[in-house]
Amino acid sequence: MLTPPASPSLPEVHRTEIDGVPVFWTDQPGRLTASLLFGVGLARETFLETGITHLVEHLAMRGVRTSRYENNATTEVLHTSFDVTSTPEAVAEHLRRVCDSLAHLDTGPLKLERGVLLAEERGSQGPGVTAWLPSALWFGNRAFGLTGNVQLAAVNAGPAQVHAWGARWFHRRNAALVLSGPPPAGLRLPLPDGPPRQPVAAEPFDLPTPAHAVIPNGVVGCALVEWTAEMACAAGVLIHRLTDRLRHLEGLVYDVAFDHQIVDARRAVLGFGTDVPDKHAGRVVEAIRAELAELGRGGPTREELAADRAGLAEEVAEREFAQYRAFDAAMSELTGWPSAAAHQRRVLAGLDPAVVAAAARDLAGRLVLCAPERHVPRDLPELPGSPLPAPPGREVKRALVGSTSPRAHRLVVGDDGLSTYFGQNGSPAAVVRFDDLAGVGIEHTDGRLPILHLFGGHGGAITVRPGDWRGGRTLVRDLRARVDPAVCFETPESMRMFEQS
Repeated sequence: MLTPPASPSLPEVHRTEIDGVPVFWTDQPGRLTASLLFGVGLARETFLETGITHLVEHLAMRGVRTSRYENNATTEVLHTSFDVTSTPEAVAEHLRRVCDSLAHLDTGPLKLERGVLLAEERGSQGPGVTAWLPSALWFGNRAFGLTGNVQLAAVNAGPAQVHAWGARWFHRRNAALVLSGPPPAGLRLPLPDGPPRQPVAAEPFDLPTPAHAVIPNGVVGCALVEWTAEMACAAGVLIHRLTDRLRHLEGLVYDVAFDHQIVDARRAVLGFGTDVPDKHAGRVVEAIRAELAELGRGGPTREELAADRAGLAEEVAEREFAQYRAFDAAMSELTGWPSAAAHQRRVLAGLDPAVVAAAARDLAGRLVLCAPERHVPRDLPELPGSPLPAPPGREVKRALVGSTSPRAHRLVVGDDGLSTYFGQNGSPAAVVRFDDLAGVGIEHTDGRLPILHLFGGHGGAITVRPGDWRGGRTLVRDLRARVDPAVCFETPESMRMFEQS
C-alpha cells in the first residue's frame, strides 16, 4: 500500500464569548461574514407547530432586512441562521439589530408573514425524496420526520404562540456566532436570557432491516447508520459506482442523488436514489444491490480511497471550508454532538479499506430498498406500514356509488384506531391510533360533513371522506367525537382534496 502524502492541517478555529454568546471565528481575508445561529429548527417542532421557527425568523427579519449589503436568514432542521456580509462596522450594527428584533418580536405583521410563508411553500418543490423519506421512515410525523411536512404554523399559529416560541429558543443560552474574521470592535449581542440549552431528544423507531418498501416511482435506498468517516466513504464510493454504471454504462439515469441527516451524537439517516421510468426500476434495484455487495466484499480500490482523500484535501485549502469549520464548531456547541473534525482528520490520514468494506456490509444490512410494487426485491421482507401494530376492528365497505377510493383500498376501523390495506396484503399500508394522533386536518367542503385527514405520531396518514364508505357520514361523526379538538386544524390548501364530501 502506498503511503499517503502528508495530511494538510484543518484551519484553526478561535473561540471567545460576547454577552454570554460563544463566538467562533477564523482568519479569512476579504469582507466579514457573520452567521448568528440558534439551536432551533424543524427537529424541535411538533407536527402542529411545523413552520413556527420559520415564522419567527421571518418576523425578526422584517424590520432588519436591507439592500445595502448582503443579508439573509434561513431555518434548517437543527438550526436557524441570521447571515450578513459587509464591513465590520455594518456587520456589528446588523447583528445588534437582529438581536433587538428577536428580543422585542413584533407580531403585528403576523398575518402578512403567514401569507409570505405559504407563498414561499407554493413556489418551492420542497426537499427531495432522498432527504425526507429516510427521516419519515425512522421518525414518523415528529422531529426529523417533519422534513416534508406542510408548514401548519403558517395557518394556525397565533401571536401568543409565536411569542412563546421566540422566548423559548431565541436567546443567548441557545445562540452561537460564527465569523470569518476577528470580532469587530464594540460588537454587542443584546439577546435576552433564557432556559438552559436542551438536547435534541428524538429516538428513531426500531425498524426490521434489511427490508423493502413500495413507493409510486423511482428507486430509493434508506438506512439508519453509525455515521463514521468509513461509512461516509462507503456511501460516497457507492454513489460514484452507481453513477458510472447507471449513467455512463447503461444510460438509464442522469444522476444518483444522496442526502444524509445527523440525528444524534453518532447516527445519521441517509438516502440515495434516482428518478427512473418504471420499466427500468428493476435494473436500478439490481445495480444497487450488486454494487453494495461488491463494495462489502472487496472494499474500495486504492484509487477510490485516494480520490476520497484528495477531494477533502482540496476543500481544506478553500475559504469556504474555513468558514464551515467555524460553523461546525458552533453547531457542536449548540447540539452537544461531536464536530466533524475527527472524521475529517481520519480521512486525511488515510482510511483502512477493510474498515470501509465493513461499513458497506453494515449499510447493506440496514438498508430499506424502496421501489414500485413490481420491482421490489422479493427476497427481502416488506417493511411494515407502521412501527405500531394495527388495531383490531371491522372492515368498512366501500360505497357502491361515488367513491373516490381505489377498489383495492381497504379501511379497518376499531376502538383504538384505523388502518388501511391494499388488496389482500396482510401488512397495513398505514396505521393511525387514537392515542398516537399527531394532528387531524379538518377539510370543510360544500357537503354537510368535512373530510378528515388523520396523522399518526409514528407516521402514517389516513384520509376519511364520507362519500367513500358505506355509513361514511356516521363514521366521520364518530371520529370527530373521538378526537381531542386540541389536535385539530383547518386543512391548508396544499393538503386539501377539494372534493364534495
